[in-house]
Amino acid sequence: MQPWSRYNTLFRSERYGWFLHNTLSGVMLELDESHASIAESLRDGSLPSSAEPAGFIALLEQNGFLADPGKERLKLMENRYWRNAACFSTTHLGLTICPTLSCNFACPYCFEHSQGDATVMDEGTIEALVAFIRKHGDAKHLTVRWYGGEPTLAFGIIETLTAKFIELFPDYAGAGMVTNGYLLDQEKIERLNDLKIASVQITLDGTEETHDRRRIHSNGEGTYQQIIKNIDLLMNSSWNGSCAVRVNVDRTNRHEYAVLRKELLDRYKGRNLTVYPGHVNTDDGNSCDRQCSLCNREWAAFQLDGYAIEGITPRGGLYPPSGIQNLCIATSLQGYVVGPKGELYKCWEDVGREGMVIGTVHDEQYVTNPELLVRYSIGTDPYGDSECMECKVFPVCGGGCVNRRMRVQQFGESSLEYCSSLKESLEKYLDAYMDKWHTNQICKVVLGKGRPPSMENGYRMVQPEMKMRNEVKNPLEPLTGHEQEGSGNNGAPNKTGASLLF
Repeated sequence: MQPWSRYNTLFRSERYGWFLHNTLSGVMLELDESHASIAESLRDGSLPSSAEPAGFIALLEQNGFLADPGKERLKLMENRYWRNAACFSTTHLGLTICPTLSCNFACPYCFEHSQGDATVMDEGTIEALVAFIRKHGDAKHLTVRWYGGEPTLAFGIIETLTAKFIELFPDYAGAGMVTNGYLLDQEKIERLNDLKIASVQITLDGTEETHDRRRIHSNGEGTYQQIIKNIDLLMNSSWNGSCAVRVNVDRTNRHEYAVLRKELLDRYKGRNLTVYPGHVNTDDGNSCDRQCSLCNREWAAFQLDGYAIEGITPRGGLYPPSGIQNLCIATSLQGYVVGPKGELYKCWEDVGREGMVIGTVHDEQYVTNPELLVRYSIGTDPYGDSECMECKVFPVCGGGCVNRRMRVQQFGESSLEYCSSLKESLEKYLDAYMDKWHTNQICKVVLGKGRPPSMENGYRMVQPEMKMRNEVKNPLEPLTGHEQEGSGNNGAPNKTGASLLF
């Protein structure tokens, strides 16, 4: 018989009884008291006292609850292989483009060091960027997300570059844009389809009073009503894309999220609009009070309370998928953030920071800071981190935010958190998932659409194994969606393990 897996979590739900979950296989079983006792004995290293049919032991072995540590390590290496294959793929080129770092807002948690930079991408940089793209001759697809600063302040640059992108890639489509929404008027909205912009993210900071206190126009006025007016225009237009409203959430406004979410979903019922919470984290040296930020434990409580009290399921669901690869633009060979002067970065968080530039589109050898590139691509690999490899939640965390991991482990910024909130709250998420699962089973019975798996044998499968797909997935595809949750900077996505899950 194989030993107890390090990736097991055996826990008792006050509402639903005993469960056994394995983060590496992605399987969860519901157990009666007798089988929970057997599982406890196996966990504690002793043989079960009861004469349990071999079927249960075989089930535990088949689904990774009892497993050879060597085989578990091999499975992690398989995950690492597919992660590296995706990260170093040359079939896709992903660009986050900042046509300007200038912004018409003065949000206290944003890029304070670059808000005053009025530089707009000039013709020389545009041509250099096009030449830079041509150098990536193996790329069959181009993925673009417009960012800033505030990209609508340089809308003409978006139009100029898009025309060139369509010439280079006839199938160019699905671009995204992160905007504060203030200047998204009817004229710009009517251009979105032609510009192949399929997704727009707009940020609010709570209800009108709170938002107008935090997302302030550079002239000192509130911005909420104008943004809502523009979302109205967007949702009533012929644009065929999707809009995601990100609501920045911290300790001071978390109680407003459910109210605002309901208000927006009611207002735009039947329209292609979603609302999701953004976890605001501020950096050292930012004038926004760091004490308002939610730590991982508080963020988990916010999401779980949202489900328990308001029925709001976190983005991506409550169940943590196994085999997570934790891919983002920062770890991708052909993923770049491009500044208005043609400077290149590896992460949204680095925009405007001179010391975080890896190169420029103006140089023939565009990577001029290979040390930083290596720090991102190799130095943040969680599979080389013994602490991660020993962690029970690593298969569903994937190592956390690579930007923060690098800053903590390589630059000494110890105050930052980069692990997934699952590290401290896995059982609570699983318990919430069970509540949703049981509710769904009851609904199926009532509607005559089937019955739940039987507990006749004293156990049943709640969540089946999630097989890893043996294919190279494009790590840059999420740039055109709203999967990411940001860390404060104008709604910048920050691809962490938690954000992939929730």
